[in-house]
Amino acid sequence: MTTPATRNDDTTAGHQPDSLIGQVVHDHGRGRLGKVMDKVGPRYQLRPLDGGREWETDRDNIEVVVLPRCAVIDRLKAERGKAHKEGRSAEVHMLTTALSRHLREMHP
Repeated sequence: MTTPATRNDDTTAGHQPDSLIGQVVHDHGRGRLGKVMDKVGPRYQLRPLDGGREWETDRDNIEVVVLPRCAVIDRLKAERGKAHKEGRSAEVHMLTTALSRHLREMHP
């Protein structure tokens, strides 16, 4: 006899949610910005803001970044959200890359 599948979310797994998950951080060890995707053991998994391969780092290496607000950022995010809702994945990728480039070049 099989048992029904159970959800493996934070509450059922006994895992306490981490406040850094979802935050944009600066990894001082690598000199890179990334979004915290998950925490496995003591290490955090980060993904580049413009997409790409994740990497791991320790808590001591990261610092939460407050992203600047500007008209260009607001416009790019709005366009990206609309493209995402409409299922235009190539445009979502292009706008995410443009947003990352803008942040890197105009708000170092």
